[in-house]
Amino acid sequence: MDPNENTKLISAIPGGAAFVSWHARQFQSPLSFHDSEVVELRLNRTEGSRLTLAVDPPGPARLIFVLKDWIDVQLEGFSHQNVIGEMHLRPAEDRDAKPWELGVGLSPGTIELVLEPCFGANGTIRATIERIEFDPGAGLTR
Repeated sequence: MDPNENTKLISAIPGGAAFVSWHARQFQSPLSFHDSEVVELRLNRTEGSRLTLAVDPPGPARLIFVLKDWIDVQLEGFSHQNVIGEMHLRPAEDRDAKPWELGVGLSPGTIELVLEPCFGANGTIRATIERIEFDPGAGLTR
C-alpha cells in the first residue's frame, strides 16, 4: 500500500487535514498508523458509529473516524490490547446489495479501512467516513 494514498484519502475527509499536518510535524515521515491501537469500534444506529485509535508515539493523540452508511465489518482478535501493524485506507470496490438491503436509502460505504495485525484487532471496516475528529492530547488512557 502506498502511504501517499492514505494521506490523500484522509486529507479529503473533513477534519483529516489537521491530523495529516500534526503527523507530518511529529514524525517527519510519511503518514503511518504503525503501532497505533484500536481503542473502540462502536456501532450505534442512533448516536453514530465510530472507530477510535490511539496514536501514541511520540505524544498521545486520539483519532476518531465517524462512520456512516452501510458499515461492513470483518474483525478478528479484539482483546485487551489492539495494536495494529498498519492501517491502510482505500476506495471501496463495488459491492452487490443483498435483497434485504434494497430500498432502505443507504448505500455501501465508500472507504475500506484495512487493519493489519500486530497484536489484537485486525480486519477490514467498510464505511463512508463522515469526518475525522482529532485530539493531539488525548491518547490512550490505560
